[in-house]
Amino acid sequence: MEKAEPLYISYRESFSKNFYMPQSPIVGAPVVITEVLCARDLELLSSEKPPQNVILHLNEFLKVVDGEGEELEPLLSVLKRCGRTLPVFYLDKIGTACKLASFLDYHRIADAQLCVAYDQRDILHFAAQRMPLLRGMLDCRGERLPEDIADIISEVVGNGAVNVILSPEHCSGDAVHKLQQRFVHVNCPADESGIDEIAARGVNGILSSDPSACYAFYEKFPENSFLRRHNLYAHKGFQNNGMFSENTITGVVAAAEYGFDGAEIDVKLTSDCQPIVMHNLNTKGLFDCEERIIEETPYAELAPLRRIGFPEEGVDLFEDLMRAMKKYPDCPVLIEFKPHAKYNRVEEMVSRVGRILSDPETQSHCFGIMGALTPGLDYVRKQLPGLPLSHCESVKLAPPQNRVEAEDRLYRIAFLTAGWVAGYNCEDVMINRTFYEYAKMRGLTVFPWSRSWTMAPSLWENNGVACDATFLSGFDSWTTDHGDMYLHLPVKLSAGEKIPREIEAGAEIFPMGEASYRNGSCSEIGTELLVLSGEWERGESGGYRFPQKGAVRAMLSLPLELHFGDVYRIYSQPFTIEVK
Repeated sequence: MEKAEPLYISYRESFSKNFYMPQSPIVGAPVVITEVLCARDLELLSSEKPPQNVILHLNEFLKVVDGEGEELEPLLSVLKRCGRTLPVFYLDKIGTACKLASFLDYHRIADAQLCVAYDQRDILHFAAQRMPLLRGMLDCRGERLPEDIADIISEVVGNGAVNVILSPEHCSGDAVHKLQQRFVHVNCPADESGIDEIAARGVNGILSSDPSACYAFYEKFPENSFLRRHNLYAHKGFQNNGMFSENTITGVVAAAEYGFDGAEIDVKLTSDCQPIVMHNLNTKGLFDCEERIIEETPYAELAPLRRIGFPEEGVDLFEDLMRAMKKYPDCPVLIEFKPHAKYNRVEEMVSRVGRILSDPETQSHCFGIMGALTPGLDYVRKQLPGLPLSHCESVKLAPPQNRVEAEDRLYRIAFLTAGWVAGYNCEDVMINRTFYEYAKMRGLTVFPWSRSWTMAPSLWENNGVACDATFLSGFDSWTTDHGDMYLHLPVKLSAGEKIPREIEAGAEIFPMGEASYRNGSCSEIGTELLVLSGEWERGESGGYRFPQKGAVRAMLSLPLELHFGDVYRIYSQPFTIEVK
């Protein structure tokens, strides 16, 4: 270890990074990452527009090395230039991980990430135990991955990662969405396929040796542009404006059939240790019966109860729900563990839930969420290492208004969630785009919940404006009671055959695309063009004309209006039109 004064006074201070933030109208624009493969890449750290993350390959002497393994600089001297960049340490030996752990402890560095090659993921598993504050990244480039990309999720999460790096050939839009549905951030190099093509696949991060080119691309878009699909989770199952009761098999299955990206449920234990799908401490308000404390009542006494307003619905077993969801693998279930602090039966709950999830007849694509008993979530991680986890926070906090306040929140969450792969689940009034921008640099999945209260379901007429605002904040995902108000919005835009790939100079075109919806349907729809390169002008009939010969690079752009007048846009993959 190099003899020097510690780099930071405190772990908190290591979170103080003045990241370069482009003036981009893209909501949640991909993080710009540079992988140091030569000396020139290190110079970018001191540039006016540095990368937001930097991958540093380390040898056993804690020297930063290039792509050939030749030493470039000592790690400490490189880190002194990372005041605007989050370091990602790439390891290939367990011995290096041990030395790095001592180095980071001495220099009080907590704000960083670890990366290893997929075939050396045991190193990440070891390193994550030694350095629990650091999130992990698996480099899957060059690997023969499963045909269904979702099959690698338990491997990723079980080894302490929240990020993956995929090769462009594996990084399809569908693969990206499946991983993001399960809280895994996806990064991809853009040097081969181009920044526009990789960004349009909805990735979380772009590896590029030219950060300025990425930032310039991000600045081409109009306000409220979305490149990633908005993951929509049905809070307590799909209630569909009162059509279904909360936390029931019926409502969760409905979420899958209506095309949600997932469904959130609450799990409690009865007195005889049966996991049931229930939010409240007692039966008051939900069931037409004498009030009973759930955790003091055996399941046999709860089973006959009927829900007020839903005479066909009762108290559903968690096992029955997961069996029903087996045939909906593309609709993962978010399991909020709800042991009351008075009973605190985390061990029994995890044991029972784990046994059910290991049954091949139940759905295994799940998440774990826990709030007030956050230390219990660390127990969940140890018992169910392949389950993505999240810290749920319902304490009213004002949303961060600047970088310092955002970093304070992130520092606190880092220590609350030390040792496990984490998302952050809180009420949407507690966070905003400022917080999200700084969270995404750290690989933290942010998925708020909105407008739902025990005994008082939210009303659209009261909360619709706030729900639209949450949607436009572009968090990784969103759990809401009002998902029915967003199901009609298309989630994908494709360039149809009516877009000519060759045209005569001066010819006028009217772009058409194919919009895909959550229920699996598609429709042809008139769109606009976002021209990325090449000359264009409006035609006499309102279409697009290209007066000069050459190649025009463009994307289809579809403006979509929300309920209270706000407009956002989705885009197709980029394409080239040859102007003859």
